Formats: sequence, C-alpha cells, structure tokens
Amino acid sequence: MIQYQNLILNNNQFINICNQTLNCNSFLFESEDNLFLENFSYCFAKYLFCVNNKKPCNNCLYCQKVERLVLADLIVYPKTNKNILVEDVKDFIDNANLMPIESDKKVFIFNNFSTASIQVQNKLLKILEEPPKNTYIILNVNNINKVLPTILSRCKRLRLNKLNNKELISNLEWKSLDENSKSIILNIADGNLEKAENYSSNPDFLQISKEVVDTLSNLKDSKQLLKYSTKFNKSKKSFEYALEIFECIFRDVLLVRVGKESLLKNSFLLPQIKLYANALTADASYKLIKKINEIKKQLEFNCNYVLLVDNFLLYYLEVKFLCNKK
Repeated sequence: MIQYQNLILNNNQFINICNQTLNCNSFLFESEDNLFLENFSYCFAKYLFCVNNKKPCNNCLYCQKVERLVLADLIVYPKTNKNILVEDVKDFIDNANLMPIESDKKVFIFNNFSTASIQVQNKLLKILEEPPKNTYIILNVNNINKVLPTILSRCKRLRLNKLNNKELISNLEWKSLDENSKSIILNIADGNLEKAENYSSNPDFLQISKEVVDTLSNLKDSKQLLKYSTKFNKSKKSFEYALEIFECIFRDVLLVRVGKESLLKNSFLLPQIKLYANALTADASYKLIKKINEIKKQLEFNCNYVLLVDNFLLYYLEVKFLCNKK
C-alpha cells in the first residue's frame, strides 16, 4: 500500500513532473530519503495509469491496483535483492518488449538504482535512449555520484526537495512524545521522512539521545570508556542512531563557536551546547563531524561496529584533550 499519498499529491514537484510527461518516457528521481522517493514514484505510476481526467483519481481500477502494487503492467525492481542486479535488467528488457497485459502502457520502477553496477547501467543505455512505445521507466537514486553520465543524459531528472517540519509533523504518528523529543527527531531527520518515521516509532532512539547528552556531559577520560561505550554497542542500529545525534550536536557546537547561535537546530539544548562549545573549538567540532562521516562509511562496509564505538569515543577524548591543552 502506498504511504503518505496526500503529502505527495499536494507536493508542487509532483504536480510539475506530472505536467511534463509529454514526450518523455525515462525519469530519474533523486533523494536521500528512500521512503519519500519510492512513494513519490508509486504515486507517479498511479498518475501514468489513471484513466480519469483528474489524475490520479484513486478510484479507478488502475489506481486501486497500483495502490496495492498488484497491477501486472507495473513492475518494480529489484525483485529478489536489495541491489539492482544483472538479472533484474535482463528481466526488464524481456518485459519491456512485451505488450501490456491489463492497460495500454507499462511502467518500470528501479528502486535503489544507485546500487546498480556500471555493467548493469550500461545494459540500460539503449532502451533508455529509445524506450518501447507506451513504456515508462523510473530510476530512483539516493546517490547521484554512482550513476553514469550517459544514464543521466537520457532521463528527465528531478531532485526532490526536503520536506519541512510542518509536513513531517502532520504526516507522522507521534504517539505520546513530548515537544523536546519531537524537536530532537525533527532536527536530526532534517526533512527526511524515512528517518523521521524510524526515529518517532523507535523507543530506543529517544533513550540513545539521552545517552549521547550524558556522554558529552560526563565522559572525562579513557578510564570511563567501557561504561560509556556499552551504551552504544548494544547493536549496530543503536550506534547509527548515536552517530546521527552526535553529529547534529557537534554542528550546533560549531555554530556557537562561529557566532551563529540563531541557526541552532537544538535550541532547547542551548545551555548544554554552550558547555560543549567551551570544551571544543570550531576546528575540533569540524574534525569530529568528519570522523563521524568516516565511521558511517565504514559501517556501510560492515566493519565491526563495537570497535568503531571505542574508536569514536577515544577520538572524541583525544580531540577534547588537545583543545583543553591549548
């Protein structure tokens, strides 16, 4: 079932791209927000199939079948893996050359297209250049740097804007969260629907945010390392949450150090942020943010997250010590 339809159907970018479908069959939608990106594409497919004047109507047979992702002429890849594989492209080429079954057109959606290898992408070039009649191809990309220029040149490109906090608040289930908890989630999600949904529905996230604040306030030396590292090494996901929160706070520390307090994301944490800023220079904050991004990349390659927790906290103590020594 397609989520957040009202949010997407009222989105100006969605309205604009629907008005640009004439003489265009290949589309590339880009966003780091996979949840919004995929649902945007499904709603666009609904628009393409809809047979009523006001599209998508959400009432016709095609809209209802796309809604449940059971329309035979809508094919979504990858089929059996998180990554786009050669087998997916071969299946796509075979299907693209067949007549539609239920409607007068076919729509193919490639989620996670950034995962496609160069070999896989090259296999798509010819068909993207000259798609079969009444065939629409949608590539969902969360990292444009991994897509070949020759692919980009063959598609109508749309970079999806981040959502604002009002849109996130009105479209998520916040349960019984207090205002400070909502603020933490919104600030760290930074307009990303997928992150905001994951954080707001996960009780562990708010507990980890408290642990991060406690760590920054009370971790003084390496003798305490075991006590604080165990807070974040319970699972890889716990550490990923912690890194997001650490990064958001260090960005605020950086803003305080350069005199831009008005731009703080976590303004309700201002007293603590100022204390952290007393112990960290702007350069130190920048180094810590850079270190966090390095660790995120290491986590993508399944490095031992327990070791990375210790590595990060040791680095934090080292940077803090060097700042206090000056």
